[in-house]
Amino acid sequence: MQVSPSKGNIAGKVLRGFRKILDFVFPQNCISCDGKIKLEDHFLCAPCRGDIGFIRQPYCFQCGVPADLSYAYPHEEFVCGDCRQNPFYFDRARSLGFYDTVLRTTIHHFKYRKQMGVLAEMDLLLEKYFAENPGFCQGFTVSPIPLHFNKMKERGFDQAFLIARQVARVLKLPLEGGLLRRVNATSPQATMTRMERALNIKGAFEVNRPELVAGKKYFIGGRCVYDRGNS
Repeated sequence: MQVSPSKGNIAGKVLRGFRKILDFVFPQNCISCDGKIKLEDHFLCAPCRGDIGFIRQPYCFQCGVPADLSYAYPHEEFVCGDCRQNPFYFDRARSLGFYDTVLRTTIHHFKYRKQMGVLAEMDLLLEKYFAENPGFCQGFTVSPIPLHFNKMKERGFDQAFLIARQVARVLKLPLEGGLLRRVNATSPQATMTRMERALNIKGAFEVNRPELVAGKKYFIGGRCVYDRGNS
C-alpha cells in the first residue's frame, strides 16, 4: 500500500500537533539542567545545547584528537606525536565533541536509559557539526561497528547502528550493515587509557566479506565523542 505525499504531510502535521498538546499538558524538563524546555526543543534546553563543546581545528589529521595549543599553530594535515610513533591502521578518525557534561548526559540517556527520542538531539548536533565540515566523507559508505551478541541481548538495541544511520542520513551517504562482525566480547572501556582500549579491541572484529570491502571507502560509525579524561 502506497501513501500519497499529501497524506504523508497531513499525518506528519497531526503527529506534530499531538506532540505539542502532550508537551503542553505534560511539560518536559531538560535532561541536563532539569529546567523547562520550549515546545520546539526535544530533550535539551537552548543554553545546555549551547554548552556542548564541539571539537574544532586544530586537531590531529589522523586521530582527530585536539592539538596541544603549546605547539605553533599546526598546519591542516598536522599529525600528533602519538600517531607519528604508533600510527593507526585507519586513515582518519573524527569526534563531534568532548565527552563531558551535557554531551555525556545526552548520550547516557540514549545508550543506558533507552530513550530513543534523544536521537532527535543527535540529529541537530550532527547537522551542526557536518555543516561546519562540508565535503566530509564524500563518496563513502557508512557502516556501524557491531555489538557483541551478549551486549545486544542485554541492551535490547544497537546504538551504534542507530547513530550510523543518522550519520548516513545527514551526509546523504549509503548505509551498509553487516560488513564487520564482532567475534570476541570486550570489556567496558569507559575508564581505560588509549593503549588499554587499543589492546581491548584487538582481534575483536573480522570483515565478513573482504572482497566487497577491498578498494572502497568506508566511514565506520558508532562513537562520535572524545573523552579527554582517557585519551
